[in-house]
Formats: sequence, C-alpha cells, structure tokens
Amino acid sequence: MSKDLHYSILDFFHTAIENHQDVESIEDISNSEHYIFKLKRKNGKRDVTVLLSDAYYYGHIDFYSRPSELTNGGFILVARPESQFANDDQIDYEEEGILIGKIGILMGALRHDEFWKYKRPKKKK
Repeated sequence: MSKDLHYSILDFFHTAIENHQDVESIEDISNSEHYIFKLKRKNGKRDVTVLLSDAYYYGHIDFYSRPSELTNGGFILVARPESQFANDDQIDYEEEGILIGKIGILMGALRHDEFWKYKRPKKKK
C-alpha cells in the first residue's frame, strides 16, 4: 500500500466524516506510507482510527502488515470505488477490533460504540 488515492477520494472522505452526526473532529495522523485519520466521536464513544487503503484488493498480506496505528483496532476503509476486500472466516477481524469495508459501512459503524461489531442491515426485498 501507499498513498495512491485520487484527491477527490480524500475530499469525499473528509466531507462525509465532517458531516457525520457522531463525529466531533478528525485528526490527520498520516505517515509517509499511509493515509490515517483519528476520529473523535461524540457522546463518550471511543475514538476510531481509520486507514484509507489504496489497494485494488485488500487481502491477508495487507491486513497482517497493517500500520501500528491499528494495533488496538480501527477501521480499514477500502477507499477506491472499484476495490474489493477479503471477507475470510479464517481471520477474526472482530477479535482484532478491526472492521473492513467501504464508506457506507464506515458511516453506519460510526454510530455504534463497538464499531468493529457493526453488521450492515439486510436489504429488504
């Protein structure tokens, strides 16, 4: 991974986060290799560290080589609209305190204190 995201993706992310009703502030804690943000949430909910992945396919190697900022949990945002991620039962993301997904999953998860346990609601037929 690197910092290979189009500026419009970063702009969209910032706008979405800044307008989320449960987010108090956003702090850029990026390093030379990764876009990483610390989200401070309202109403006593714990902070969330978000890694913006530029991978076209976020897999096992990416997960196990994630930056140290996600050691105690966080959200891995698969930021490219065309990207996919491994949804593998062999990795217990919940036990690691990690949730992986697209922007819609992040928006829903931010409403819950234990964001890493968030499950997207089933679509009604």
